[in-house]
Amino acid sequence: MSWRSGTGIAAEIRRFFRANLSSTVATGIEWVLVTGLLLFRIHYLTAAAVGAASGAFTDFSLKRHWAFDRLRKGGLHHEGTRYLLVSSGSLLLNLLVAYLLVEYLGSPKVPGVIGASLVVGFLWNYPLHRNFVFRAAPIPVSGRRAGDRAMAVPRDVVEGEKP
Repeated sequence: MSWRSGTGIAAEIRRFFRANLSSTVATGIEWVLVTGLLLFRIHYLTAAAVGAASGAFTDFSLKRHWAFDRLRKGGLHHEGTRYLLVSSGSLLLNLLVAYLLVEYLGSPKVPGVIGASLVVGFLWNYPLHRNFVFRAAPIPVSGRRAGDRAMAVPRDVVEGEKP
């Protein structure tokens, strides 16, 4: 299997590991930045907004260029818009799941919030980042006749090993 073929269980495990590492790095940067801004007496809401923006930018960049490395990337504005949509849904789901864990299941607050983050990360963020936000862009089919309905297949699928 070639490094960038994108097929097989090893490639999927690599993507999963890298995607979660990207999220961890982004979260770390966000927390360090928020803490530093608070130490400089920046208002906590401003610090939280700056931290969230830096975390989102870091996560998007790492996933776009490293975690979901593919031969053909989609347009930056298309992937950015899709990332924003998935992140908005993620925020709502995180709040809902954390609320349910803490208020209805009696979980302590910190473990409840962390548990919600893990559930949403594995069941919402990763699948949507993998298959919706950072999917391989289709290769234009050259030499097609008018009226052909042939679909372009992403190069990372075409060049992958055959099972």
